[in-house]
Amino acid sequence: MSQFLDTHDITNKINKLIKNASNNIYIVSPYLKISNTLYERLNDASKRGVYITIIYGKDKLNSKDFKRLGDLININIYYYHNLHAKCYFNDSEMVITSMNMYEFSEKNNREMGIYINKSNDNSTFLDAFQETKSIIDNSELKKSNLNLHSSKEKHKKQNIDSGYCIRCSKSIKHNSDKPLCPNCYKKWVVYMDVDYTENYCHTCKKEKATSVFKPECYSCFKKKKKAS
Repeated sequence: MSQFLDTHDITNKINKLIKNASNNIYIVSPYLKISNTLYERLNDASKRGVYITIIYGKDKLNSKDFKRLGDLININIYYYHNLHAKCYFNDSEMVITSMNMYEFSEKNNREMGIYINKSNDNSTFLDAFQETKSIIDNSELKKSNLNLHSSKEKHKKQNIDSGYCIRCSKSIKHNSDKPLCPNCYKKWVVYMDVDYTENYCHTCKKEKATSVFKPECYSCFKKKKKAS
C-alpha cells in the first residue's frame, strides 16, 4: 500500500532509501543541486558498491556538482531535455514526488509525494521503473564512471581467482556479487532483473542457466559451500 508524504517525510524517505540501497539507486529530477548531506549519502553508497543512475534536465548541472558526482565510482549521469518527472528509488523502495533534488525545494517549498514499497505494490513499482527505463533509453549520457569491481564489502572467504561473465563468458575477476563484465552490466542494469536467465557459470564457464542472483551452476555452488 502506498503512503502519503509531506515535505519533511519526502526528505527523510529519500535519505533512507539511499542509505538502505544494496545494489542500485535511481535519481530522476529536472533540477539538480546536490546538498553536502546528499553527496555524502551517495558517496557512502558508491563505496558500498551501489550503482547510481542520475537523470536530470532543464538546467545545466553546475560544474562543481558535475565534477564531484562524476568522480564517484559506479555512476551514470544522463540528461533528458524535457524532463519534468521527479522519482527516487532503490531496488525495493520508491518516492514519486513534486520535489526536485534541489536544496531550495526541500528548504523552502511545500511538497507532496507518495512512497511505494515493491513488496507491497510490485505492479506500480515496476510500471514506474519501466517509465524510468524509457527515459534513460532516450537520454544523453553525460558521464559514465562504472567500475564493476569496486569496493563493495566482500565476504571474508570470497574467491579472488578468475571468473567469467555469466552473459558473454568473458574472463573477469571472480566476484559472485557482480558476475557480469562491464559491457554486459550496462545492458543488464537497464532492467535490473536479478532472476533473468543468463548463459554461463561464473566459476567454471560451462553453459548453464544462471542469473545475477544465482551466478554459479549447482556443481560449483556445491563445491564452494563444501569448502566454506
